[in-house]
Amino acid sequence: MIVLAVFVFLSLLAAGSCFYVAYRIKKRAHEFSAKMGGNVAPYTGSQDPCAKLTASEAAAILGEPVQSAEASGQGCQYHFGADGSRILSIDYTWQGGAITLGLTRAAMKNAVAGMETFETVKGIGDEAYVMPGGSGLLMRRGDVLVHIDDRVSGISVEQLESLGKAIAGRL
Repeated sequence: MIVLAVFVFLSLLAAGSCFYVAYRIKKRAHEFSAKMGGNVAPYTGSQDPCAKLTASEAAAILGEPVQSAEASGQGCQYHFGADGSRILSIDYTWQGGAITLGLTRAAMKNAVAGMETFETVKGIGDEAYVMPGGSGLLMRRGDVLVHIDDRVSGISVEQLESLGKAIAGRL
């Protein structure tokens, strides 16, 4: 009888330990999710990427004519310049943008030995960053992440920021 009681006690102790470990893991996962922006309300507006920045607005900011604005997946490509040969891509993450931005920044920080590689920009959306070497702008408003890719368009950081402000006003 004593052996059975000890066995039952040890079984209950082991089960209780498993439940406690599971509780702690769940709590840490929720803390991590909240830290990365997982508690942001989902976006419910229009998901038309080219409606967030019209071709005429883009032309005014870029100082060059925009020949066309074409939806491409979750983004919009603006063909600009005198002959329309230059391309500016703006991509949107409509859900989970806050977590995506948090993870992107954390990954880049870990990739370069803890150095901050993104330059913070104030006054655009909820948070905005110029990417390394001025290669683009990451901007978040609510749960929407906007990535303005400047690797091939060759526009200035000031123009990137102006584009980000115009888009943030529509989200």
